[in-house]
Amino acid sequence: MPNLTHLTLEFIRLDDEDLNKLNECFPCLQILNLIGVGGLKDPKIHLHQLKTCHWEVSNVPRSLTIRAPNLVRLELKCVRPDMLILDTPSMFTLKLTVDKLGPNVQADGLVSLKNLRIESLDLKSLLQVFAENHDITTLELELPTSTNKYELFEAVKPEYLLQLFAGISEVKLAPRFSCEMTHCLMLCTSNQFRSCLRRLLFHLPPLKDVPHLAPLFNNCAPSCEVTILFHADSSDDIRQAATSVWTLRYPGIRWQWGTWN
Repeated sequence: MPNLTHLTLEFIRLDDEDLNKLNECFPCLQILNLIGVGGLKDPKIHLHQLKTCHWEVSNVPRSLTIRAPNLVRLELKCVRPDMLILDTPSMFTLKLTVDKLGPNVQADGLVSLKNLRIESLDLKSLLQVFAENHDITTLELELPTSTNKYELFEAVKPEYLLQLFAGISEVKLAPRFSCEMTHCLMLCTSNQFRSCLRRLLFHLPPLKDVPHLAPLFNNCAPSCEVTILFHADSSDDIRQAATSVWTLRYPGIRWQWGTWN
């Protein structure tokens, strides 16, 4: 089946520990989904026509390599590969779920990367590799489900995050990240950054008081569109208090309000 363009493998074990057979048998693949595929030790995806890849690595291989000059979108979920090589100069969207980044990463050629989503506690390492020195326009951050209180602050300081956000057009903070960010911002000591942040999404956890989000709002560019999603369990009093306080203090922000579960 050398002309196959779309392949999905789910929850099977391959006797192809480096994926050489897959590369040889399916050279025309444009869409590849590998979900929970076992038996891999040093897998290398080397497909010139590949455009979209979703790879959830079930075991802990020594290395992960993707060489795909036409790859536009990659969703990669793994634990901790000792070596990660991404030779993907056309990649526009990258979604990463990684427990911890290994010591050897080669991802210098991400010249087209614009949209980045990261779910991890190893944020500082991942952001340094994939966000800093790249022209990211949309950044989404989330934390693992097992994250404990103040682990985000121990992993990365809020000042670093605010400075990073200031250089990005759109920032989306997912529910678990938003929750921990409310704690981090109370410990923030500086938030004076020249900002180009134009759109911000924040998920408010269930609260008894209006949270201290001033460092985040102060980091918004003029006429920034800020979408606040209240948790469904939030009381009407908290919703009314937050909307009243924030619209009064930050009249230059264009506010949007909603609910999440």
